Amino acid sequence: MVVDIPPPKRRALGFRRVRTVHDLQPRLDVSPAGRRMGSDGVYLSPLRQLTTNILDTYRICNPQFRYESAHNPRRVLTKPSKPAHNDGYDNDDYDYILYVNDWLGTEEGHKYLILDILGQGTFGQVVKCQNMKTHEIVAVKVVKNKPAYFNQSMMEVTILELLNKSCDPNDEHHILRLRDSFIHRSHLCLVFELLSSNLYELIKQNQFQGLSTQLVKVFMAQLLDAMTVLKEARLIHCDLKPENILLKSLQSPQIKVIDFGSACHERQTVYTYIQSRFYRSPEVLLGMSYTASIDMWSLGCIAVELFLGLPLFPGTSEYNQLTRIIDMLGLPPLSMLNTGKQTNQFFDVWETYNPQANQTEKNYRIKSLEQYSREHNTNEQPGKQYFKATSLPEIINTAPMPTSKSARSAHEIEKELNNRAAFIDFCQGLLNLNPVTRWTPQQARLHPFITGEKYTKPFVVRYSMGRLEHLT
Repeated sequence: MVVDIPPPKRRALGFRRVRTVHDLQPRLDVSPAGRRMGSDGVYLSPLRQLTTNILDTYRICNPQFRYESAHNPRRVLTKPSKPAHNDGYDNDDYDYILYVNDWLGTEEGHKYLILDILGQGTFGQVVKCQNMKTHEIVAVKVVKNKPAYFNQSMMEVTILELLNKSCDPNDEHHILRLRDSFIHRSHLCLVFELLSSNLYELIKQNQFQGLSTQLVKVFMAQLLDAMTVLKEARLIHCDLKPENILLKSLQSPQIKVIDFGSACHERQTVYTYIQSRFYRSPEVLLGMSYTASIDMWSLGCIAVELFLGLPLFPGTSEYNQLTRIIDMLGLPPLSMLNTGKQTNQFFDVWETYNPQANQTEKNYRIKSLEQYSREHNTNEQPGKQYFKATSLPEIINTAPMPTSKSARSAHEIEKELNNRAAFIDFCQGLLNLNPVTRWTPQQARLHPFITGEKYTKPFVVRYSMGRLEHLT
């Protein structure tokens, strides 16, 4: 019987026997054969040589190779990108079709290289650009090629030039700087300083948990400074909201107010549909004439939202917005209801006789959800309730306390409770339903929540002999 002798066992090539745990650790060849060293002194893998270091690889293969970014493929930034108007330069929405490495402007000192898109809206587009003379990185708003947007943006230019040159020439009051403006292929272009994230993005980054009273105070002090400048110039921003307040950088709480595209002079309040809904004042909802006081209402809404992390009045419609305000703060004064052009849209009205005054008086009751839906042929919904509490003081006081170890000491808890009491009083002064008695920015700046003084009792302000004073 012939027995086949099995072949000898051979270890697979490239493998080594594992005897200890240390044998499982990879052995790195710090100077592998056939690999070149990068400028940082590290040997480059084939993957890096053909990706992040591709330019160096090209130069090794061809010493005459020269790279120029202008020769890169022009990535389109505008959507939709199909040409439709303005000799093919505009799309169907009358937006200028923008490409990376394209140019805006033609005159020397007014040429901007397009780097990337920053945002797009109803007004047009905002792109990140570089001034080719100064090399400054800027934000350029390219307005739609439509007369209405052009005219409104020209008003923005006029207002910002007034603010930048006359009201805030030294850039001290947290107002956006306009660097330049020009026409490019029938599109008005506004060049602004480049800023960082907006306050809504900051709230979102904080997972909608809200910010500390101390940080809210820092933001509010700067916003009141900006609002004081606008008030003294008799200007109304008309669209204050967290998205229109930008951080100068992520390393600092310094902020700036942006987007003056809806701004107007107090004597030229021609538009009635203004302010983003969550931040829309009662007088605008009721169709009354308005003043710079509407910005202070928006500021109150922003202050509460920064602290809570959620909007205070997240209305789903104008009717829902008004009902949320009334549920929390009560009915507006009769003087407002009597003069509001939209009052009858939202309220049932009836008259009763007042024997003491010997006259008839109007009475108002907000229409029910069903009645309003039926009369206006809409399907109104109650809307989501973000808070269990119904009053502003209760909502603020029941918000979670700071969780850091230092914040749990008796002294810090007492300090936080005092800060919240001051914050409640501060917000109530801004969220006064009556625009006549609502605090001005000059008055609000004197509040203990802003000044840092200990809060002891409700803050009362008055004007005396042309000077601003507060009662203590």
